[in-house]
Amino acid sequence: MQWLLVYAVVLWCLLRVMRKYAPQTLWQWQAKASYFFECRETSWSRRLGRFLRPAVAIPQGCQSHCRSCRNCA
Repeated sequence: MQWLLVYAVVLWCLLRVMRKYAPQTLWQWQAKASYFFECRETSWSRRLGRFLRPAVAIPQGCQSHCRSCRNCA
């Protein structure tokens, strides 16, 4: 039981480090895992795939067309 807790803490630390230093790689892994589970037949697998689905990056600045600065054409 103690080893399970150690593995969970190490995995959590690894994900934190990956999120900080390799966010693109982590995003790709998350997208692949989401696709893997969403393509399965069972409902719990599809729910897990939707839960794992990564967020789409929202553009910042003038590419976002937010119209707050009125500089966008």
